[in-house]
Parts: sequence; structure tokens; C-alpha cells
Amino acid sequence: MAGLSDKHTEIESRGILFPILVTMAILVGGLVTVVPPFFLSQTITPIASVTPYSALELAGRDVYIAEGCNNCHSQLIRPFKWETDRFDPTRAYGDAPYSKGGEFVYDHPFLWGSKRTGPDLAHESQIQPSAEWHRTHLMNPRETSPNSIMPAYPWLFENQLDPASVTARMEALRTIGVPYSDADVAGAAALVSGKTEGDAMIAYLLKLGRDTANLE
Repeated sequence: MAGLSDKHTEIESRGILFPILVTMAILVGGLVTVVPPFFLSQTITPIASVTPYSALELAGRDVYIAEGCNNCHSQLIRPFKWETDRFDPTRAYGDAPYSKGGEFVYDHPFLWGSKRTGPDLAHESQIQPSAEWHRTHLMNPRETSPNSIMPAYPWLFENQLDPASVTARMEALRTIGVPYSDADVAGAAALVSGKTEGDAMIAYLLKLGRDTANLE
């Protein structure tokens, strides 16, 4: 033990060698931590039914993030029986109704979260499939959920979407692998023209869980 202690002391006493060794250890540890996520797409099993967000859905997702909805709502059904029974009691998502990586391949950034001040929204398209319900809920949550502490968002139905920003967003996502076609990008402005942020938010909420429901 004494010999080992003396060796540590010898290394630590070297003003140049010790910082170099510490720096190398940090760099190696950092690379081991940072590099693997860049290759995660190779380990995710694609789900054929999952499609990229439409122009209106994508705009709604941006509104959802801008308004901080992800600070109160998660989008991740965990693989626990009590949780899958709560969010998918009819097994609309098959025998494995928890969230899977392949459902989120076009999400940038992910909105899984763990904060549930409000309910998880991963299966929202199945739980609340009515666009009119969502409109009423966003205008005044107390009309649909009397004890809700969610704030109202009436201004979303007054604010018009910016078609140019939606087109730019789709082009940016295409550069990182989201398979938008030239036609998708070219037609985006027309699809959101005249629509409000509220319309877009509803379209986004009705997308959540829709592509993976009723899978065999």
C-alpha cells in the first residue's frame, strides 16, 4: 500500500504530467459519453406507420413548445402495467402500449418529459379525438375540466401563422433527415395560410399517438 501511495504522490507532484493525464482522462470520458448518441438512429426500430408532421402539425408543435406546454405535460407512456392500463385501457396500441423509440424519429427536440402537472399527452388523439373539444379546452379549460388549473389560451385563435417560417422550419428539418419532399416544402405555405396558432395546436394534439394506434 505504501508503494502505491508513493506512486500516486509522485504523479501528483509533477506539475506538467499530472494536468496532461487528467485532461486525457476527461477527454476519453467525454467522448465515450457524447459519441454514442450520434449513432442511436441505427439502433431504433422504425415504425412504418409513423409519418413526419404535416405543415400545420409542425407549426402547432412549435406553438406548443413556445407556450411551454411541455413544462406541464409529458409525452411518454412508461412500461408499467398501472401506467399502460391508465393511458391505454382498451389496448388500442396492442400488447405493448408503452412508448417506443420508433414513434419519435421525427421529433426534434423530443418532448418526453417527466412533469405531469397536467395529463400525459402521448395518446391524446385517442383519448380526446374531437377538434371542437380541444378548441373549447384551449379557450377556457374550465369549460371541459371544471377543476383544471391550466391557463386559458384564447389569443392562439387570434394569432395568424407565418407561412414563411413554417416553410423554413421544414427545410431545416429536412437537412437533418426528416423525409420531407420538395412538394411537401413547396406546399407548406398554402396549407397554413389563413390558419391560426390555435388551429395548428389542435392539429398537433390530434397527431399525438395517431400513427401508432391499432397496430397489430
